Amino acid sequence: MYLVTFRLAPGEYDAEFHELNDAIQAAAEDTEGYRGKQTWHAPDSEEILVVYYWESLDAIESFGVDTDHKRAKQRWTEWYDAYEVTVTEVVERYGSGFGDDASPLG
Repeated sequence: MYLVTFRLAPGEYDAEFHELNDAIQAAAEDTEGYRGKQTWHAPDSEEILVVYYWESLDAIESFGVDTDHKRAKQRWTEWYDAYEVTVTEVVERYGSGFGDDASPLG
């Protein structure tokens, strides 16, 4: 399992952003190996973390060639003040759990 964490400082979103964002989410959901996402908003700033769950690096790479995704990456300065992407391999997971639907990791 791999996590792709998209950390962002939002700027100004317009209608085109929302349309492209919806298309990218649909493309992710249509990519074999996509497991889901979770979003967190920092309580003391505008910062947002979006964590995408993937079964493999191949799945991430398949999504990475999506035309809408590539176009959004080229235009990030129009919608974000800053962003950072971190790809992490899940080596182990444990705890008391948060319920069946709490995590795309299951």
